[in-house]
Amino acid sequence: MSLIIVKHSAQRRMLNSQLFDAAADGDDLLLIQDGVLYAITEPQMLGQLKSRGVNVFVSVEDLVARGYDPDKVSFEKLDYGGIVDLIEKNPKIIS
Repeated sequence: MSLIIVKHSAQRRMLNSQLFDAAADGDDLLLIQDGVLYAITEPQMLGQLKSRGVNVFVSVEDLVARGYDPDKVSFEKLDYGGIVDLIEKNPKIIS
């Protein structure tokens, strides 16, 4: 199992698509920084990843910093403590 961290918005689509393609059943995908915008603009794509068995997490602080209401995002939200726990849980990190 791996932790895949996406930190760029769709403007870096080629890099992000490689990260999304690498996600497999049992992996954790964490959206941070501008990557949280995928939870707003591409929920269907993230839903497809979830249907493949990928766990999708979104940084609540990064959502708020960009002016979005975390309650309107349907994916699991993590605070900084939760992100640290996720990093510690995964032996392999891809970013």
